[in-house]
Amino acid sequence: MKQPKQEAQRWLQQAQSDFAFLDVARQAGKYDICCFLAQQTAEKALKAYLFHQGEELLFTHAIFRLCELATRYDPAFVEIREQVKLLDFYYVEARYPNAMEDVIPAVFYSNKDAEQAIEMARIVIEAVQARIETQEEPEGGRNEPQ
Repeated sequence: MKQPKQEAQRWLQQAQSDFAFLDVARQAGKYDICCFLAQQTAEKALKAYLFHQGEELLFTHAIFRLCELATRYDPAFVEIREQVKLLDFYYVEARYPNAMEDVIPAVFYSNKDAEQAIEMARIVIEAVQARIETQEEPEGGRNEPQ
């Protein structure tokens, strides 16, 4: 990737835009959509952080795995991973009617689920924003793992 900081900013801006919509979906009673979009928000923010470090190929959608990759650059992502790993259950289950037996996502997810998903997305996006804002341009295009 020729300009990792710029690519990171693009991903972070999209994560911020998605995050701004989460409470709208929750207030509309679209709890399943809110949970899925919270997962997407966290995924995009984590990918922004990793792109900022100079990573180029990120083929996973798993929050757990993305946090693990981020720990190579900042060990604080171990704690963040533990706080937000349940977001991984919203990637498929919150979208597809055959992901859970005998119930569709639109019925299964509740306001409480949506609130928890929003909180987990907030944890990720704030952690990433803080780290990207304080990091300087890596020399040679890639930060070294800690």
